[in-house]
Amino acid sequence: MDAFARAERWQAAATAFVALLAIVPAASTTGSIFIALLGAVGVGCLAGGGVMVWWQLTPEGQAWLLAESRYMSRSTSRASVWVGNLSPGLLMLGAAIFLHVRAT
Repeated sequence: MDAFARAERWQAAATAFVALLAIVPAASTTGSIFIALLGAVGVGCLAGGGVMVWWQLTPEGQAWLLAESRYMSRSTSRASVWVGNLSPGLLMLGAAIFLHVRAT
């Protein structure tokens, strides 16, 4: 198993674990299962994105980023990769907060 596959497994584990951990407080706070699931999955995605951002700061992550940008023949900025990893979680969590505020 290469380093990227290992990082993807850690990302999936962090996403699932944090989403399961966050579902109970989210459900007891919001009163709506849809908003609770949206918020819990958003927090889980943030955790998974954080794992990938952490991995990209390691030497093997930096080497992967350099090799990927050379292979694709375009410059891949670290900031764009970070935004790509964290934006789904931010969008889902923001939508859950917005819906919760509108519902109350």
